[in-house]
Amino acid sequence: MLAAVERRWNNSEIAAELFISVRTVESHIASLRRKLRADTRADLISAALALRDASVHPPANPLRGRGRDLAAIAGLLASGRWVTLAGVGGVGKTRLALEYARDQSERVPLVVELEHAQPSEVAARITRTLGLELPPGAELTDTLGVALSAQDYLLVLDNADRVGRATTDAVRRLLRRAPDLRVLVTSRTPLGDPDEVVHSVRPLASAGVDSPATALLLDRLRTAGTAVADADRATADRICARLDGLPLALELAASVARHLPLAAIEARLVADVGSLDRASPDGRHRSLATAFEWTWDLLTAEDQDVLRRLAALPGTFDFELAAAVAGRGSNGAALRLLDQSLLIPVSADPPRLRMLAVMREFVLARTDPGLIDEVRRKHTEHTAVIARRFAGQARTDASPEAGRTSAILCPEVNAALRWALSTRHPSALDLATALSIGVEQYGADVDSITALVRASTDAAVLEEADADDLLALGNAIAFVDVDRVTALGDRALALATHGGGSRRAAHQLAGLAAAYRDDRKAALAHLAEAERLAAERGEDWELGAIRQARGIALNSGPDADLPGALEAFSAAMRAYARADDLTHVNNVRYMMASAAVETDPRMARVWAAECRAYAEAVFNEHEVAHARIVQATLGLEEAGDLDELVDTFRRLGDLRCLNRALILSADAARDSRTRISRLAGGLEIAVTSGDHGREAATLRALAHAHHDAGDSAAALGVLDRLASLTTADAASAACPEDLRAAYRAEHALV
Repeated sequence: MLAAVERRWNNSEIAAELFISVRTVESHIASLRRKLRADTRADLISAALALRDASVHPPANPLRGRGRDLAAIAGLLASGRWVTLAGVGGVGKTRLALEYARDQSERVPLVVELEHAQPSEVAARITRTLGLELPPGAELTDTLGVALSAQDYLLVLDNADRVGRATTDAVRRLLRRAPDLRVLVTSRTPLGDPDEVVHSVRPLASAGVDSPATALLLDRLRTAGTAVADADRATADRICARLDGLPLALELAASVARHLPLAAIEARLVADVGSLDRASPDGRHRSLATAFEWTWDLLTAEDQDVLRRLAALPGTFDFELAAAVAGRGSNGAALRLLDQSLLIPVSADPPRLRMLAVMREFVLARTDPGLIDEVRRKHTEHTAVIARRFAGQARTDASPEAGRTSAILCPEVNAALRWALSTRHPSALDLATALSIGVEQYGADVDSITALVRASTDAAVLEEADADDLLALGNAIAFVDVDRVTALGDRALALATHGGGSRRAAHQLAGLAAAYRDDRKAALAHLAEAERLAAERGEDWELGAIRQARGIALNSGPDADLPGALEAFSAAMRAYARADDLTHVNNVRYMMASAAVETDPRMARVWAAECRAYAEAVFNEHEVAHARIVQATLGLEEAGDLDELVDTFRRLGDLRCLNRALILSADAARDSRTRISRLAGGLEIAVTSGDHGREAATLRALAHAHHDAGDSAAALGVLDRLASLTTADAASAACPEDLRAAYRAEHALV
């Protein structure tokens, strides 16, 4: 009756619409005036509007990152009548529904809380929210249908998880009785009705600058009275990534920040996400554990077992891997867990799933360690089979699809390799060699490179590896640890001498190590023998790799033989092309561009552009970065932002190119302090990687930086370090002009 008054109907229109007498209408309106203390019909309309607003109580703090969700809900309710917002506990379904309801201009929102309702109470709670008085003998749903037909209502049924069947029954009946009604339900799982349209609510994006997750965290920190300095922004970004952008987790982190600095919160989260808690409010949102237990308790024993097994996986997974660790019948359970938002999709083609990190930790805390070990063993063995198969075709598959597969597979192989190394599982060597080929062909990442360096020092791996295995490892880590590659080369030569491996592979690896050590004589000798053996066997790919290493050797040091290097690189490209390895053809093109920067910048520019165009076409980020660093060396605008390029090489784990990028970034610095700081970072990288050529280049640049800053003593100290690494004459040649005479006199140089 009150809704009809709000719509400005007169008594006769109300009587006709509700099939009652005008006298009955008058009686109800008189009753409403007494209850609502309304003297006039206008007062009744105002009271109706106030009651409507009273059912919608979104928090006063800003909503972040939900613009697309709000637009999607509007579109779905424009074309359908029933939308369910489904998502994991703490993802913000209720807040999203309330925000949408509050912004309604065409519909009257009614928000009904079902969190603690019993199945028999669903219709009664809707009745109480409407303020209905049930006539004697009236059927509850019929009365609700009449009332909800009085206006264009948006009925919001919040937290329907535990009363899903009763909610479905009530919504179905109300939609039949109220043709203009729209219903918005929040639930951790879809209710399963054919007329229901599901909108999945995901955590907030936490990647990138000014992400919605970081914006929300900063908002809540300010609300909690915590000031955030600019220096803390990076810490806030990492906290958001650690918490997967889950709004409840971010709210909890902000509440803890009243007592701990952000750095301390980050340290606690590394050890235990479950440490996030707050004193109030009581109930399912007091902590992550209470939020997740609400859903956990609704799972069957079978679904809990499958969830435990999937939580023990180290990363993302497809249905094939899920079946490998949880049994062939587990795919049905995985689909149910998807419906309940306990798993979330990563990609649709191919289908790949993951579990939120905070949910994984909750589940693992309820998982027997023996089961976790069993899952990791199955994961390792399953991944080893796939990795061997993929590595077997990687040399000749430069397609974008192969690159995308590698991006998915490399983290899995990396995780399996780490576990295999820690448990001495026999798959470690196979995983290491497959991962080596993968990162060499499709691009590196720092985690995989770190795992490969660890494998290259593992006693069990080295005991089992032959010369070809050692070569695969050495190729992958050559730009990270030259000393380790040298040790692998020495071991391969020893094996080959005693008939324990391929002599060609041993000499090839030893030659590559010598080339990166700037030991040209040793490099050319080993590579000549390797080339002779490869030519005898008609091994085109190996010939390409050997000739590429010869080009590296000829292009190194102060007396580089550029024509000889370019000739070797050209021969390498032809051999790789015969082997159908277009990835390495392009990699050699980058090396030719890099070699020609000073002597033939026109061709360097052409080769770098060709390299970049091909790499972008096949989505090879590592080769794109290689081309960009040549373009940056040439001073071309298309190189892009140098700081971003530094971050890229750091993420890729390419220390050799990271050093070069830091030197270029130092050259572009506007003040001496920044320049010296970046060069010091580049020097540390060169020392760590054992790359003496890059170390010498950095020392030369650092000496000039100190001199330009007016610190001659520091410049001379750097030159002494350069002299100990190379020769005194080389240090003298690198000395700034106005210090050279003093330096030569001090060191008794003629």
